[in-house]
Amino acid sequence: QALAPAVSPPHPAPLPILARARPDRRAMADGAITMQVAVPEGVFPGQAFAVTTPDGQMLQLTCPEGVGPGSPIQFAYIPLAEAPEGGDGEAAVHPDDAALFEQAMVYATQKQEELASAGAVAAQPLPVGEFTGNVFAPALFAAGSNAIVTRSSGEESGCSIYEVFLTAMGPQYNVYLGQSEASEPIFKWCGEADLRAYPTA
Repeated sequence: QALAPAVSPPHPAPLPILARARPDRRAMADGAITMQVAVPEGVFPGQAFAVTTPDGQMLQLTCPEGVGPGSPIQFAYIPLAEAPEGGDGEAAVHPDDAALFEQAMVYATQKQEELASAGAVAAQPLPVGEFTGNVFAPALFAAGSNAIVTRSSGEESGCSIYEVFLTAMGPQYNVYLGQSEASEPIFKWCGEADLRAYPTA
């Protein structure tokens, strides 16, 4: 899906794509952080554009119907948790998943760099007063985080979040599942109902 040109910050901060990055469960319980962004010039309904959050996450928002350049969109996100001190936080990773997550991190980092080089809009604090634009629900998983996905067969397996799209219909994820016999990466589109947090203890 091609991204329309957008405005880049002058010196974007390094992207926090870390193997240990995962949603902050306390923030989920307490609620997500809501911010606002204006649809960039050249983006029209159905097109995606990249947005950066204050903690460096790169999300893609899909421009809703009836909205065009300059229109405000509110979206929410879950801040990244800090890696636990004194431990690696990944002791519970199944050996079969360890290689998958390592491969996935390479793909996720490349995708985030691609989005950053194409241009991203920095999210802004909410304005004072009543908001009359579109509101997107938060994604509970960040790009680069590990999860368990329900496959089309009904079985569950480890996966890693490759891309996060916020849409009017709720968050959508492109997840990395591993490599085919021909050594090609395998990705799957899914919603939050198909994902659960990867166990860490």
